[in-house]
Amino acid sequence: MPRISCRALTLAVLFACIALNPHLGNAAPRSVDPALKNIRVGEAISERFLSRDSKGGVLVDLIVEGDVPTELLRGRGIEVNTRMGRLMTARCPLPLLSALLDLPGIERVQVSERCKPNLNLSAVDVGVTTVRTVTPPSFSGQTGSGVLVGVVDTGIDYANGDFKKADGTTRLVSLWDQTGAGAPPPAGYSYGAEWLPAAINAATSSEDDTAGHGSHVMGIAAGDGSATGNGRPAFTYVGMAPEADLCMVKTTFSTANIVDGVHYIFQKAASLGKQAVVNLSLGTQSGPHDGTANMDLLLNGLTGPGKIIVASAGNAGEDNLHGLVTVAPATPRSMTMVVPTYTRKTGAGNDVLLFSGWYEGGNQISLTITTPGGTTIGPVETGSFAQNQNTADGFLNIFNGTTSPSNGDNEIYIELFDGFANRPPRDGTWTFTFTPVSLTASGRVDMYIYANDLGDASQLAVWNQGLVLGGVVGSPGDADSIITAAAHTTKDCWTSVDTQTYCWNPQPTLGAIAPFSSQGPRRDGAAKPDLSAPGFGVTSTLSANYVAQTALIVTDGVHLNFAGTSMSAPHITGATALLLAQGAWANSTPSRIRQRLQSTARSDGFTGAVPNLTWGYGKLDIAAALAAPMTLLVPHPGKGNLYAVGKYDSVNVVVTGFTADSVSFSLSLDGGGSYPTALGTLLNVAPGPPRHLTFLVDNSMSTNQAKVRAVARQGVTTLTAFSDSLFVIAIPSAVQAETTTLPARFALEANAPNPFNPLTTIHFELDRAGPAALRVFSIRGALVRTLVQKELPSGRYRTQWDGRDEQGRPVGSGVYIYRLTASGRDLARKMSLLK
Repeated sequence: MPRISCRALTLAVLFACIALNPHLGNAAPRSVDPALKNIRVGEAISERFLSRDSKGGVLVDLIVEGDVPTELLRGRGIEVNTRMGRLMTARCPLPLLSALLDLPGIERVQVSERCKPNLNLSAVDVGVTTVRTVTPPSFSGQTGSGVLVGVVDTGIDYANGDFKKADGTTRLVSLWDQTGAGAPPPAGYSYGAEWLPAAINAATSSEDDTAGHGSHVMGIAAGDGSATGNGRPAFTYVGMAPEADLCMVKTTFSTANIVDGVHYIFQKAASLGKQAVVNLSLGTQSGPHDGTANMDLLLNGLTGPGKIIVASAGNAGEDNLHGLVTVAPATPRSMTMVVPTYTRKTGAGNDVLLFSGWYEGGNQISLTITTPGGTTIGPVETGSFAQNQNTADGFLNIFNGTTSPSNGDNEIYIELFDGFANRPPRDGTWTFTFTPVSLTASGRVDMYIYANDLGDASQLAVWNQGLVLGGVVGSPGDADSIITAAAHTTKDCWTSVDTQTYCWNPQPTLGAIAPFSSQGPRRDGAAKPDLSAPGFGVTSTLSANYVAQTALIVTDGVHLNFAGTSMSAPHITGATALLLAQGAWANSTPSRIRQRLQSTARSDGFTGAVPNLTWGYGKLDIAAALAAPMTLLVPHPGKGNLYAVGKYDSVNVVVTGFTADSVSFSLSLDGGGSYPTALGTLLNVAPGPPRHLTFLVDNSMSTNQAKVRAVARQGVTTLTAFSDSLFVIAIPSAVQAETTTLPARFALEANAPNPFNPLTTIHFELDRAGPAALRVFSIRGALVRTLVQKELPSGRYRTQWDGRDEQGRPVGSGVYIYRLTASGRDLARKMSLLK
């Protein structure tokens, strides 16, 4: 008789109340991750979000949303590490989980999924060798000095010379081993061990990098290339920012712990008064693929001026893990998944497939799954689940729209695994049928196989019917505020430490996109990735603790070749450090850095027209990015200018750092609310003196809230600039008669507006014909401007003053006297010019 572990069964019963009623009581959260409803300690299906404390107690790694005070949670024994508003990372002892779910104010509880690492010529390809020179052991040019480069990854070989200064001391400002012990955790965090430079220099830190991934990534971003061996010259494999300060977080790869790691690096940078860029060469296909996963939102909140995150797009370009169908009323659609023949693992709960599915929140769509043996589960309606489905072809848990994600969509969560040791997921064709019950929006359904862990993982389950190749930039690469790297090929063959020449198999095309590089777009249609960098064939630091294939190690014995978007991201991370180290780009926001890297990226025959969903904006070109910043200025018109109706006038523009294909000008009459009036276009505007566009000012342009917008275009890049303040377009200053039926009188009215800037209107009346004058004086009596001086008949008149003197120069703020003189009589009033 098949047996299931007593502990797994006990935990399943413990959470049965949640599964039966996810809205239990007013205090219960609105959304509980279905993975929490059948926890199987010791089995891979659940171990992905479980950890252990120092005494072996089981902890659940979570991301929690709600209005619960941090101190209340900590007082209940629940560890809170990073908090951004209502979102927080937490570690909850398993026995306290039900108490956490019952706390008032808790709205969403999500398990912390496990991310995976995404795995001389590359530096040349991005242009970095043109912006610095090497004179061992020092560098000149752009080196990232003064910027902190942080990496959250598998750790670092801190003894490697690539990460040391010329005097042999470490370049690391700190090292947090989230997996280790032997030292206290960082202040504000409840786990791991923090190692500071004294311990690192003394080699008393127990941290190591047995996977080799983190050391390789850090070497690309900021290694100085000084490590060497076998008589080979040093500084052959220099990273992007060889004089940056370093910070490494050796992570568990839990999404919550990754967020904590990024937070820690930014905190460390702030304590040192430095800017920081953090590299995340990792990711998961779990989540909505639209930038609203909880990890994405938390990381967005951590970024800001001088706080940049770069992530890899992912290596799912060839994995066939994204399925898509669109249902129509009364028209079901199916997608099929093929499970290959594989060698089963021993035991239960370790041959696992996990699925994340998404469709519009207003729709109701049922799901039916048919196994290769013909067993049917479902239909599972929106808002319901089919749990503990023990079939001959595998054990299934299906949840359809039982959670409340922050994006408002419906989520499908499916576990397919060996709930019993003798019933692993069966190879063959599995059919997923989606039937519309009611549709209020598009019937599109996206399904992602985000955990593909069958046997030795060399064979993957894949979508067949319904397969789409794009849309697989995973989290955190799909986040709004993260710069996301695709990968292209820069090395196909190399000489190994064994003197043999090796090539990738199949041998890639140099310059082409790496076939594994994940393509966009996001599920909401937003463009990702942002740009590409070398990632297929990159030589960087070899960790002494990593047992590498000899073929991958290059001739010096201390560097090796890896491939993956994991390798492309640190190129962009290092490039960002170089930008931040420049005064013109210091304390830039993520969007400004991204725009700069995109606007200077290279396109060629491989990229085709950019932007696109494979390359983003093209290939990283740091030499172009570090060139003079592209700026656009509109120095004229400015504050106090008066454009006269019926006359020709001009607008001026100045560009720096580029030659604009065109600069187009438009006019706003409402202070910048809209720009309906096209003034004209200048072509081929190069850096240098201002260029002028002359135009005829007509009566339709009259306003005292004029503003000019200039739009410069260079290829796909667009820059916009505005005149620095409002100006006036009016009939030239002159006296104008006004019609009135009232008896004529001698009068001078208050100006309007008052105070004013830059223009005010003055009304006056004359009761008899004759010479008249209206003049403006300073408060000390000096003549400033004569507005009217001529023979006038009796009647009512108006004129304007634009705040200028007789020579047309703007006058300063202050109180002025305007005086009307006619027929031997005088009237005077005060007015205020306020700039």
